[in-house]
Amino acid sequence: MTDETIPLLEPVEPAWQQDWEADDQNLLAATLMATPAQRLAWLEEALQLAYASGALKPRKFLTQEEWDAMGSSNP
Repeated sequence: MTDETIPLLEPVEPAWQQDWEADDQNLLAATLMATPAQRLAWLEEALQLAYASGALKPRKFLTQEEWDAMGSSNP
């Protein structure tokens, strides 16, 4: 029998945590590589989903008088 030392292993993060970090890095890379047109398309799809699910309510357009009245009430 030989007298060999066993190297100590570095602590390893759980597999799920490594996957989440890799996913975060991939999302960041994809986001930074997206063109402005792709980003706008994503935003439009996200808004459609939000309105369809009821997470966002449709907004009412303000008249010029309503807009002016909002500005004059703020000091």
